[in-house]
Amino acid sequence: MDEIITDAESLGKKIAAHPKMRAYFDAVQAIKADSDAESLLKSYQDKSREIDTKAAQGKPVEVDEKRALAELQGKVASNEKIKALVRCEADYMDLMRRINDAIDRATAEVNQKAATP
Repeated sequence: MDEIITDAESLGKKIAAHPKMRAYFDAVQAIKADSDAESLLKSYQDKSREIDTKAAQGKPVEVDEKRALAELQGKVASNEKIKALVRCEADYMDLMRRINDAIDRATAEVNQKAATP
């Protein structure tokens, strides 16, 4: 078990050093350094969560709430730092998906060999 944890820590360090991960962290820092972008992103996330919660509870979402969310979406979509963050998040998620797929393939391969007489 200790060897697996050691390997996982090593993999974590490799992921942290990967260019896609560095780009993601840089994009997050760029948002944090820009109070307008950070505030805009938070407002959008809060409004989106609020509307999702209402919808999940079966409560009506008012037209003005939908309009406010659409306005925030437009501002978010035109903010270069937020667009960069979204691109970097997508790249990071793709990297993590590919890593998980590789782990799943290796696990399935070992299990298949063990099941074959």
